[in-house]
Amino acid sequence: MRVPSPEPTSTPRTGGLSFEQTVPCSLAHRRCLGEVFVADTVASGPGEYLAAIQIPRAHSLWSDHLADYHDPLAAVEAIRQAMTVVGHRYQGLPLGTAFSLQRMTAEVEDRSALRNTGTAPLEGIVRIRSELGSGGGPGYLADHSFDGTLTVGVGTALTVRGSGVAFPPETYAEFRAHQRRDRSGPVVDVSAAVPVPPELVGRRDSRNVVVAEVGSVLELVADRRHPSFFDHPYDHVPGPLMLEGFRQAALVAAGAPFALAAFEANFTGFAELDGSLTFTCQVEADPDFGADAELTLSQFGIQIADCRIELTTYPSEAHSSDAQN
Repeated sequence: MRVPSPEPTSTPRTGGLSFEQTVPCSLAHRRCLGEVFVADTVASGPGEYLAAIQIPRAHSLWSDHLADYHDPLAAVEAIRQAMTVVGHRYQGLPLGTAFSLQRMTAEVEDRSALRNTGTAPLEGIVRIRSELGSGGGPGYLADHSFDGTLTVGVGTALTVRGSGVAFPPETYAEFRAHQRRDRSGPVVDVSAAVPVPPELVGRRDSRNVVVAEVGSVLELVADRRHPSFFDHPYDHVPGPLMLEGFRQAALVAAGAPFALAAFEANFTGFAELDGSLTFTCQVEADPDFGADAELTLSQFGIQIADCRIELTTYPSEAHSSDAQN
C-alpha cells in the first residue's frame, strides 16, 4: 500500500519559511546533522530576520525531561544557532569565525505554547533583530546585540536577548593563549565527578546531569563524550553547558521540580576543560510558587559567569514522573 508523503510545511503562519531540511551544519557551528535545529532563514527587513527552528522529538538531551512541556533551553539553543546562521548569511562573517556569547536573558512568555502533546516536535518561527556595534572588519570584534521572539503556532512562547563578540580565527587563538597563560591551578578531570540523581534536576537519563556534589559544594560536570554539549571538539566549556549547569544547580538548591521561567546570564571569561568549576548559589524558594536563585561559576579562583534564575511551578496536571515525552 502506498503511503502519501506529508505535505511540505510552508504556510502563511510560517512566514513562507520551510521546515523541509536543516541549514548546512557549518552555518550553525554543528558537526552532526541531528544537532542542527535551524531549518530556514530569511532577511525580512533592515536588521531583521526570520528563522524556522525545530527540535527533534527523540533528541537525547532536549527530549529528556519529566514534565510534559518542551524545554525552554532547547528553544534558547535553537535561537543561538539561528543567530550564528544570521551572522554568516547576512552580516558578512565568514565560516571559521569564533563567536563568544557575553550576555543573555530569556523569559517564557506563554508556557502553554510549549505544551508537549507527545506527537509533535518543538517547532516555531523566531523573529530576530540584530545590530552591530563598532569594531574591526565586517562585524569582527563588534558588539553583536540581538533579541529574538519565538512563536509556536499562534502563541508567543519565549523571548531572548543578548550580545556577543565575533573573533577572526587568528585573533581568537591569540586571545585564548593569553588567557591560558594567566590562569593556573590544579589540573583535574572535570568529567570525573559523580552527577546528582537525575530526578533532582528533572531528567530521566543520568548522562544529561551536569552538576555534582563534591563535598559541600556543587561543581559543573563537563563530559566531553556528551553528544550534544560536545557535538564537536572545543578548547573550552561551551556556553549551553554552562547555562544548563546554572539551571540544574538552581534546581538542586531549590529542592523542588520547578520549571524554568526566566534567566539572566553574564559570561566574563572562558571556562577551561582542566580545572574544577564551582557554583555558589543563594536561593529563596517556596514549594507552592517557585524560587529565585542567584548563582556564580568560578574556576582557578576567578568568577567567569553569573546567572539569576526564576523558577516556577508547573500546572499540577502537567507534571508527572511518568509523562510520555
